[in-house]
This record gives sequence, structure tokens and C-alpha cells, in this order.
Amino acid sequence: MNAQRITVLVVLTLVAVYVAIVHQANPVPIALPGLLSLPLWLILLGTGLLAYLAGWLPGAIRTWRLRRERGRLERRIEELESHLPSYDAQRTEPIIPDRAAAPPSTSGTRDDADAPDSSA
Repeated sequence: MNAQRITVLVVLTLVAVYVAIVHQANPVPIALPGLLSLPLWLILLGTGLLAYLAGWLPGAIRTWRLRRERGRLERRIEELESHLPSYDAQRTEPIIPDRAAAPPSTSGTRDDADAPDSSA
């Protein structure tokens, strides 16, 4: 069990104990305007469920949308990667077929013959 689940169970247990204590102290049904007479525990339970849904529903909708978007993007990446050539380090022929393979460099320095003259 992770910490979040344990926390939820502890909070729900505390709420259930609180509702039981309140019900013992006030067993008379409460008359709400426009509704039937309902026991206090039922009103608290309904209010708690509505509050939970009001907090959970936007997050669930956002998670669902993000998962859909992620799946769409992953499929798009797979589609685009399928069009890429394989870049193996063992290749001897050039990747672009029109170009000749570059001769291996013998020195690690840049050839300064093609560089513009900066002594002017």
C-alpha cells in the first residue's frame, strides 16, 4: 500500500467515526427545504460524495485527455521514425547517395587554407 492510499483510508475512517458520533447525538431527521426529511448521516454522506466528485472529476478528465494526447504523439513519433534511415556507425557508403565519402582526416586541426584572411 502506498502512502496516499493509507492516508485516504485513515481520513475515511475518521469521517465514518465522526458521522457515527454525530448520528448518536442527533438521531432526529433533518428537514431540508425542497427535500424529504433525511437523517444527518445521509446528508453528510451525500455532501461528501458530491465534494469528492467535484474534486476528482476535473483531474480524471485531464488525465484522460493527456493520455489520449500522449498516445497520439507516440504514434506520430513511430510514424516519423519509420521514415528515417538507419545511421549505423559501420557504414562505409555515404548517407546521402549523391555525395562521395569523405576521406579520413589525418589531423585533428582545421584546414585554414579556406578560411578568410583576417589580417586586412
